Amino acid sequence: MGVSALAGLRKAAGYTQETFVVAFAALAAQLGVQAAVSVRQLRRWEAPDPPLPHPGQQEVLEALLGVPLEELGFAVPKERRSAHRLGGHHGGVERRRFVVDVGAVLGAAALPAARPGRRVGAADVVLLRAEVAGLYAIDHTAGGRAARTAARRVLGSLERVLTGGSYLERVGRDLHALVGTVHSHLGWMEFDAGRPRRARTACSEALATARLVGDPLLEIRALDSLSLLAVEQKRPWEAVAAASAAGALAQAHGGPKVKSVVALRQARALSASGDHQAARRALSQALTWHERSETDTDAPPWTAFAGQREVDYATAAWHTATGRPQHAVPFLRSALDQLGDGYTRNRALYRARLAEVLLAAGHTEEAMTEAVAAATAARTMTSARCTTRLRTVATDAAQLDARTAREGVEQLRTLGITTTTTTTRSRSRRSR
Repeated sequence: MGVSALAGLRKAAGYTQETFVVAFAALAAQLGVQAAVSVRQLRRWEAPDPPLPHPGQQEVLEALLGVPLEELGFAVPKERRSAHRLGGHHGGVERRRFVVDVGAVLGAAALPAARPGRRVGAADVVLLRAEVAGLYAIDHTAGGRAARTAARRVLGSLERVLTGGSYLERVGRDLHALVGTVHSHLGWMEFDAGRPRRARTACSEALATARLVGDPLLEIRALDSLSLLAVEQKRPWEAVAAASAAGALAQAHGGPKVKSVVALRQARALSASGDHQAARRALSQALTWHERSETDTDAPPWTAFAGQREVDYATAAWHTATGRPQHAVPFLRSALDQLGDGYTRNRALYRARLAEVLLAAGHTEEAMTEAVAAATAARTMTSARCTTRLRTVATDAAQLDARTAREGVEQLRTLGITTTTTTTRSRSRRSR
């Protein structure tokens, strides 16, 4: 007796009958479908002339294996047959090509290369989602260069699956949403690398994907990133508009953590536009939502960094923008103290910012200590934002007639941080 289509696909996906039952239950819970299967029932499905699963079971079964029920060995009435099959050159529905300029794909893919018509199901999506989730840790610990390489590798995996595989509509939506998530990652990484045009392109791709698949949380993240970019590019109206659009979506679709993050982005945008009173109100809202977020278990992964430390950091930025660096210092110290293990890049960034503010507040010795510590940590990673901040500290300190300032500038120079004055002079010599 030959192996049934269902049994063959189950084994090809790496499931025993027992683990398949567990995966089935987990996916049903994720989809919000009232459906379950036992090992005994699965054996009946895999036997000749199997009984027809009920509609809820059909939805989970098709999503898990990525195959319409009629191709799994069941006699399916016409009204129960899946109408949507997408992917590759099969099914007659072409997807929009979301991935731009992925370049050479480095390293191993998360999935084997998709042969024409390869079935893609929920199990494949789980593997790819784990790859995408891993980008957060790489970015925080190793910095932008390693994270960008990993992100493009994951994009390569997604592209091969999307163009070479065959999948149902629900799986296709999940795959496209992952593409948008990776573009959001890339937008942040390019922003950190000091490449605003590339960051803008990546965020725009994420925004387009979010709208096409109907994912409001992904849209919020893309708008947040665009708001940050607009602040850096001195486009205050655009920064406020993007943050406001994110805020409207967050009120309708976001939990406390999402709303807290959006309020912080609104505060930064409003402060950049000169409306410091409105920025202060947004900070208060961010703190209120943060205090309600401890039970927010459904928050998306990109809000994981949000918390009291980010509220403190934003409050320090508000004090600095209003010309009170002395008031900003304790908030920056608090934010730095709350950074846990695994946030190497952020620790260097926070320290560089603290050094800037300490120097502006007249605490030269402390400023140079923090700047040297930041420069030492930054040697193990790449972050243009961190380097720019440290160069600002070195340049400002070089103008001071103080021994601690001169010694600090020299230490920074040995760590590869030069002053902008030195850079300008060297360029002037070359032009002669």
